[in-house]
Amino acid sequence: MDNAWRHFRRWLPPRTEKCSLRECQFRWLAACLAANKTCAYGQLHHFDAVTSMLDYQQTVPLTTYHDLAPWITRVADGEENLLYNAPTLAFEMTGGSHSGGKLLPYTAAGLHDFRLAVIGWLHDVADRFDLTHGRVYWALSPAVTRITQTPCGLPVGGGDALYLGEENLSAFSSLSAVPLSLGQVEDPADWQLLTLVYLLCCDDLRLISVWSPAFLFPLLNALDSRQTEITALLCSGGKLAGHSMTANPAALARYCDYLDNHNTAVLWPELTLISCWDQASSGPLARALMARFPSVTLQGKGLLSTEAVITIPSVAGDPYLSIDSNFYEFSHHSGHLFLADELECGETYSVIVTTNSGLYRYQTDDRVLCTGHSEEGIPRLRFMGRDGVNSDLVGEKLTEPFVCAGLSALQDFAVLAADPQAPGYVLLLSDSNMNDEQAQESCDVVENYLCSNPQYLYARRLGQLNPLTYYRLHEPVEHYFRLQLQQSKRLGEIKIPVLLTTPDWRTMFDLREFP
Repeated sequence: MDNAWRHFRRWLPPRTEKCSLRECQFRWLAACLAANKTCAYGQLHHFDAVTSMLDYQQTVPLTTYHDLAPWITRVADGEENLLYNAPTLAFEMTGGSHSGGKLLPYTAAGLHDFRLAVIGWLHDVADRFDLTHGRVYWALSPAVTRITQTPCGLPVGGGDALYLGEENLSAFSSLSAVPLSLGQVEDPADWQLLTLVYLLCCDDLRLISVWSPAFLFPLLNALDSRQTEITALLCSGGKLAGHSMTANPAALARYCDYLDNHNTAVLWPELTLISCWDQASSGPLARALMARFPSVTLQGKGLLSTEAVITIPSVAGDPYLSIDSNFYEFSHHSGHLFLADELECGETYSVIVTTNSGLYRYQTDDRVLCTGHSEEGIPRLRFMGRDGVNSDLVGEKLTEPFVCAGLSALQDFAVLAADPQAPGYVLLLSDSNMNDEQAQESCDVVENYLCSNPQYLYARRLGQLNPLTYYRLHEPVEHYFRLQLQQSKRLGEIKIPVLLTTPDWRTMFDLREFP
């Protein structure tokens, strides 16, 4: 077995005893509160008096980022022992599809919880897919943003070392088909070309791990659009953005074969698994991506955000709750709160998380559906979309989870955009795999689904909303990614939203001549 895979196996701490899910969660919470009982937040909310999970719920309030922002600002200014009794190692700025600008701190314990989930996933993948050799492509973004600092000099954004840990970087690097240093290339065009050439030269690629499936579409499309440059580097080598490339006749032969038949198995004959988001808004794009890799297995990513790890992937179905990473509560539409061991199959919940990095009873706005349980009672959770993302032109109140469900049957890029000028909605589709007749059929299916919302149907009957229309876009993913990069977003975190409510959506996809 490759030494890097052995490293990940050794890194995981052994489980010394079995305990119930409730006991496991309470032990995690008790340790977190004991470690932080003398910080300012812990004293304010009497962490030292909490003896049960019910105590915790009755003593500590539910929070949002707005509630914790004043505390985090003081931490960023250099104050200590406010949200936790530990040094602050770094901060990260969120960059979600619908909101951004949330500054979040990390402690050593919080980052350990993150690594526990990620490396646990790698251990599971290595076992189930026999990944004892070969290399991996980890999503690396061009360095379009610089690591900045807080007023007290702490870094905002720590790169690979922060998230993976210095002790793990060597193992990640040795497995990587693309040098980790490629993340420092600032020009996105150079980054793309280098990434493709490194990948083409990797004949033992076994695993591709990215966040959004949309991440791979510009790379795959560039295999055709940048033939001349790719062929030149594979044929003669050269130097680009500080990287020296050598000629690779075998890779060139595989690439020429691919250009004849567009069979990705020719390029990467040992590729076994692609790991990416495949739920909620990412579902249609994930299916379109896997159509290009028909012999490869897709494994959906778990629910992971800058704030916390919620679920970890499973080859056996929907992801499991990451019970060793945080303490979780779940809010039901009935108004009741439930613990992890109380979730019922078929019910939908909003996630509340407590972390070792200073988030206490934090409402993430992530909505999940419980689809079952493991033999140990750990719930499987399917991500359904975000609470608080909705469109309401005339009272129809379309939410992101509702729209995600309506577009889930489509097989390619699909976004619903609110058009207040009509007023009504536009179904944005790709022109690559769909003609006008097929687009109209998709539009009819989605319109029928939207009419299952009583408020939408009422608005349509009154003529307050025009019928759903569609518009076929050329290379929508590339246009969206290009704009996000211009706005200094990290490529790996870019996710195309399924519901666009702001008036600038025409600009997002370069629709200068939209009717």
